[in-house]
Amino acid sequence: MTRFGRVLKLDFAEGRKAMMWGAVCMLLLYLFFFWFAWNIGMHVSAVNDWDTYVKGLCQAVAGFSMMAMFIFFLITASTLYRGEQKKQQRIAWLMLPATNLEKFLSRWIYMLAFMLVGGVLPIILADGIHMAWLEAAGYPVYSMAKVLVHNLPSVDKYTSFMEVVNIYLAFVVIHSIFLLGGVFFKKFHFIATSVVFAIAFSVIVWTVNSLGYRDTPTQLDPTMSIIIWMCIHTCVITVCTWLAYRLFCRWQVVTHKFANV
Repeated sequence: MTRFGRVLKLDFAEGRKAMMWGAVCMLLLYLFFFWFAWNIGMHVSAVNDWDTYVKGLCQAVAGFSMMAMFIFFLITASTLYRGEQKKQQRIAWLMLPATNLEKFLSRWIYMLAFMLVGGVLPIILADGIHMAWLEAAGYPVYSMAKVLVHNLPSVDKYTSFMEVVNIYLAFVVIHSIFLLGGVFFKKFHFIATSVVFAIAFSVIVWTVNSLGYRDTPTQLDPTMSIIIWMCIHTCVITVCTWLAYRLFCRWQVVTHKFANV
């Protein structure tokens, strides 16, 4: 086995418990959404069309689940190096016989697996449990996961392929910012990154509005506008990921109390 393979194996071995608990917590959260939706809806005696009712319920749960899954992805990125913030764990991590690039890539791959196992797989399990309950209770059976996939941005007669790619790039931008925050901050990773992101986004919006951008007519072709935004998103993703790696390479045993500098 190569050195990178050993580092990757170590990350998964040490993080399997966190991955398991993350999946369990998200499964319980998705099941809670189903329970909540069934208990705040209209009384069963007032339902005339069960097909429409169950389908609408699944659509509502799909919306909440999609939001919860994205927040889980951001928490995963921002807490990726939470264990290494303690002195002993950091010393062991820094002394690991591997390059910084191998360590960074290994933890990044672990993060992807964590997001799939902890965020996506529980949705499928919760949806299966809900459909089994619908079948046993005699209600029309609908798949929430199918509704969720249908609601994801996709190419259709109203949305082009480039627009869909641009939307997903915007989500990756936010994720890369939280990854950078997870490497930079030493405590309260998700909260601190969220606050900084909210302030920076507000400042950018205020600056754009103060310059009168919205009131200025533009002659840009819609396709060209999308291409420009795709380039901006790609640059932000690249810069944030590169900064996260460079900051990771400069880690020391003794750092600031709240930041890894």
